[in-house]
Amino acid sequence: MPTLQRFNQCHVVIYFDDHPPPHVHVKLRDGRDCTVDLETFAVMGQVNEREIREALMWISSNQAVLFNTWREYHQ
Repeated sequence: MPTLQRFNQCHVVIYFDDHPPPHVHVKLRDGRDCTVDLETFAVMGQVNEREIREALMWISSNQAVLFNTWREYHQ
């Protein structure tokens, strides 16, 4: 489970051999987490989008790299 980016309140990770569709996990410091779909940026989980705004902007800006990383880990 490599951590791809850290922020003040959360960090972004990709799990090896995780299920489709391509997505990343955002883990908050308080233990909550969610997934973010790399195509639609839909947030699934008990996290409000405003809580991870910084992470969502980073994910959006790095979409192509994240897709490639996800594919590399899920061959």
